[in-house]
Amino acid sequence: MKSFIKKIFSESDTDHLMAENSMLRQRQFRQQEYIRQKTNQLLVLLGTLPLRPEDFDDEALLEEDPIGTVTESFAQILEHEKVLRDDLQVAHDEIQAILASVGIGILVLDSAMRIQMYNQKVLEQFSLDGASLQGQTCCQAVCGSPVMPANCAFEKILDTRRPIRLDDWVRAGRHFEVAGTPIKNRFGDVTHVVLAYTDITSRVEAVRELRQREKIYRDLFDSVDDIVQCVTADGAFLFVNQAWRELLGYSPDETSGLRFWNIITPDRRSRILELMEGLQRGKRRETLDLVLFSKDGREIAVAGSVRSCHVGGKSPALLFMLHNAEEAAKGVVEG
Repeated sequence: MKSFIKKIFSESDTDHLMAENSMLRQRQFRQQEYIRQKTNQLLVLLGTLPLRPEDFDDEALLEEDPIGTVTESFAQILEHEKVLRDDLQVAHDEIQAILASVGIGILVLDSAMRIQMYNQKVLEQFSLDGASLQGQTCCQAVCGSPVMPANCAFEKILDTRRPIRLDDWVRAGRHFEVAGTPIKNRFGDVTHVVLAYTDITSRVEAVRELRQREKIYRDLFDSVDDIVQCVTADGAFLFVNQAWRELLGYSPDETSGLRFWNIITPDRRSRILELMEGLQRGKRRETLDLVLFSKDGREIAVAGSVRSCHVGGKSPALLFMLHNAEEAAKGVVEG
């Protein structure tokens, strides 16, 4: 072969051709090594084991085009990531819509108490500026303090790693129900805390006003000579006045464990239940006469009226306005 080449080409031409062939082989080797190296880099990024020499020889490495195959895989992964990002954006928008629609304030905190998410309602409840919340802790933003205040829901959740509820948490003169829920990772560590604030100021004020009114009525009933008692459907005493206690001889502690059915004759119980049913159907007032048993066993005849009432939000109940029938009869005779 060499002698044939020498016949066609001069010695210098032969040397030149051999040098070019050597250069081409080196270039092809470098290309093959470059392809193998870059393919392995891509495979590592994909989380796949690198190519081994026995997987592809040098010729097959060029013919099979592993870089093209890996590139297509990357294209599919990127497309999947785009779909995933779109789904996450939709989920984020849905969460934001839910947070905006609820009537309670929501704060999402990380494990360092920094605010991560919030809704418009919590800004209104605590007069906050959303633009300034980034990087602030709940203490700084809501409580206006650099340290955790007493009765802190976030601190309680970190300590117990369980949901908690504060029935009456007061901030700036307003009352809130606070529900806190931990979000944990797979190791059970609390990574985030969700706090929900329900403004109950109106409810607290209404209860306070109701109690004040009840006190006024109690004081009023205690000042009259008539026997006054308020009884539930199961016979428990919601209220009795001072005249009732003096007549029957029961102390306040004894009254709390007493039932109305224990101090009347059994035959009158059905009459009381009839009165209750009638008042529930819309009757405003009924009259009746009864015999009450005092603590020392005396039978005391009473008469008067009964109407429905509501005490402490409990219903139904009966309000009895009674007088001592025997004393009334004596007064009539003496008169």
